[in-house]
Amino acid sequence: DLYPVAIRAASALRQAGQSVDVVLDTTKKPKGVFKHADRLGAKFCVVAGADEYANGEVAVKNLESGEQESIKLDYLVEWAKDKQKDS
Repeated sequence: DLYPVAIRAASALRQAGQSVDVVLDTTKKPKGVFKHADRLGAKFCVVAGADEYANGEVAVKNLESGEQESIKLDYLVEWAKDKQKDS
């Protein structure tokens, strides 16, 4: 059901110059998705969950620190560009 949200988030991040891999397998638990992202060497994992979607947000987990924050979909491009500056 959240396929359009996942694609919108992926498109926004790609627009910001990020490399993005999308996992649409609804049978995978979040832990498996985080492991997949870690194997790819990702710094962040974006999760489009029902609770976040209700607020127009996605959850972004920092895979290095384990911290997670909610980001408005409309702000995702700016957030990604800010993170690029920090790197």
